Amino acid sequence: MAATETDDQEQPTVRLVVHCRRCHGWLLSAASVSAGIGPTCAVKERAEQHANSAALTLFEITAA
Repeated sequence: MAATETDDQEQPTVRLVVHCRRCHGWLLSAASVSAGIGPTCAVKERAEQHANSAALTLFEITAA
């Protein structure tokens, strides 16, 4: 039996989806799935890491 257009449409589409490690939302894009984090959360996470690295320690404050 030859495959027809209706046979192709009846096939279910399987996609790999995972939860974001930060907000636990669904990740659908291949890049987000492989990174384990969505683009919005990645920006927020980078900003938090940058802010934390810029924070002064007690030793830096007393040395100044």
